[in-house]
Formats: sequence, C-alpha cells, structure tokens
Amino acid sequence: MIVFLTLIYVAVLFVLVKLKVLPNSKATWLSTIGWMVILLIFLFIPMQWGAPSGPVKVLTRAVPIVPNVAGQVVEVVAEPNVPMQKGDVLFRIDPEPFEIAAARAQATVSRVEAQIRQDRESLASAQAQLRQAIAQRDLAQSRFEDDSRLVESGAISENRLETRQTNLDAAQGAVDQAQAAVSRAQVELDALTPDGVVAKLAEAQAALDQAQWNLQETTVRAPSEGFVNNLAITEGQRVVSFPFSPAGVFVDTAEKALVVQVHQIYLRHLRPGQPAEIAFKIRPGELVTGTVDTIFDISSQGQAQVSGTVFQAGEIVSEPFIVTIIPDNPDILETIPPGAAGLAAMYTDSAAATHVIRKVIVRMNSILNYIRPRL
Repeated sequence: MIVFLTLIYVAVLFVLVKLKVLPNSKATWLSTIGWMVILLIFLFIPMQWGAPSGPVKVLTRAVPIVPNVAGQVVEVVAEPNVPMQKGDVLFRIDPEPFEIAAARAQATVSRVEAQIRQDRESLASAQAQLRQAIAQRDLAQSRFEDDSRLVESGAISENRLETRQTNLDAAQGAVDQAQAAVSRAQVELDALTPDGVVAKLAEAQAALDQAQWNLQETTVRAPSEGFVNNLAITEGQRVVSFPFSPAGVFVDTAEKALVVQVHQIYLRHLRPGQPAEIAFKIRPGELVTGTVDTIFDISSQGQAQVSGTVFQAGEIVSEPFIVTIIPDNPDILETIPPGAAGLAAMYTDSAAATHVIRKVIVRMNSILNYIRPRL
C-alpha cells in the first residue's frame, strides 16, 4: 500500500513538474523519501493497532464416529459428503446379540418379580407361624402360672410344675424360631431403593434398561446437522466402541465460527462489538461484514502442561491471540465451507484516520483473490 500511495505521489509530482508548478530538481524527486517516511510514521504504523488485521478461517467441529456398542456392520446408510440432519441413520450394527441380551434381561426381571411374590408369601406364612407360636407360648405361660399357685398351696406336686416349665421353654423356642423365619423373609423385601422399589428388582430392571439401550445403539445416528467424511467402513466389517479406532468422521455444520489471528501488539485497542470486514479467498471481489465477538484471553503458550518433570525452559514466542467475529448476516456462513480462509480487518476506536487505508487494503485483497491463491 505504501508503494501504491508513493506511485500516486510520484505521478502528482510528474504532473506538477510538467506544468512547471514545481522545479525539475533533485530535491523535488527526493521529497518522495520524505513522503514515504510520513506515510509510515503517521498512517501505516498507527493503522496496525487502530485497524488491526489478520488471517481468518472458518472453523467447525469434526466429530469422530465411535459407536457406543461393538459389533458387525450389517448396513451402511450414509453417503460421503451428503448433507444430513440430526438423527439420520449413519449405519447399523447386527442387533441379534443385543436382542438376545435384552430377552435374557427381560426373563431375569420376570423371574425376580416371581421371587418377590414368593418372598411376600413366605413372609406372610412366617408371620402366621409366629402368631401361632406366640399363642402357644402364652398358653404355656398361663398354665405354668396356674400350676405354680397350685404347687404353693400343696394341691399338686412339683414334678407337674417342671413339666409346665419344659413346655413353656419349648413354646418360647418356637417363638424365637418363628421370629427368625420372619426376619429372613423380610431381608430381601426390606432392601429398597430410595424410590421404594425392591433392590433386586431394581437391579434386574437396570440390567434390562442397559440391554435395551445397547440394542437401540446398534443404529448409529448423526449427532447433528452435517455430513460424513471418510466413512471407512463397509458391510461385514466389525466396529468397536473405542475412541482410538473411529469408524469415520462427521463434520458438524450446525455451528461455524470465524476465527482471526491477531498479533499481541495490535490487541490493545480491540474490543468486542467493533466492526470488522473479511475478504475470503473463496469469495473473490466480495466483503463479509461483521462485529468482533470474543477476544480469547489465552494462547497455547499460556497453558501449563501437566507432567512428571520439572518445568523446562524453552524459546518463548509471542503467538497471535484468537479473535472471533460474528457476521452481520448469519446466513452467509451456510454458503462458506469450513476451512475457507481470508483476511480480516477490525476497526477500533483509535486512529480513525487510518481506517480508510485499511479499508482500501482489504478491498484490494478481495480483488486480488481472483488471481492470488495464497493469503
């Protein structure tokens, strides 16, 4: 841009010399150097912080396709690079093993329900036996007390009282056994979850829910809007539920971000809400307008890596910081694919006179995008 403005200055000097307004002298032409110095000091240096710029790219999420269950692929529905909606089927895993597991879990639930009914019947029977034993004990206690009074009056011998004592002890033992039987019958029924369900039934139901969920997960679906890229599976291939062995990559296009790299020395006047312009390589001759959204307060050099060694000194680099931009027309991102790059300019409240120069530079870059492939 300095060269361009200098050429304009030289052209003006040439015209003025031809019109004899200025002398055709060495001093006249050497004033070009002074012009370049003035441009550099008063325009281009302040422009770096008054209207900072940096390379921009469109980012989105690339989600590894990792099924929640392992198995053999029986059908591949998704096609590479074809737009999909959230919930669309990507591929299906053989459901037969999971159907068998779900049926087995259902049978376990039915068996546990029958066991609970049996436990309740056993408890009722034990409680009835306990009531009967208590009644017999009370009868034996009453007879023992009656004979005790007769022994004291001399009406009967003490041998009969000993028999009553033996019968009372036997009745008390029967009560103790009946109480133990009631306690055993209540153990399983008293083990309840916080919502009042018998524990072993809740456990069996949880196993059934897990089996049914696994069966449902044999159909792998799109996590969001986007498309499949590099789906390297086919029918008959076995997939696993480990993150280090994904079945492919799903490009999430539901949310995109415009990310700009700005050098640290140019950030001091940049604030959210300030206007911005972007010239994308994929859209030559056009400008995308927007506003500054977020200025990230950290770069990768500011991250402490957890390790088992003492901090190692190394070269410190002033990495650019990341700034995100929101386009004025959000629908514009639907037409710009992830990975599209360009040049972004942001206009701060400082050095307003330099904004014109930056606007010209951005527009020149936009036009040069027709012929220049690199940033």
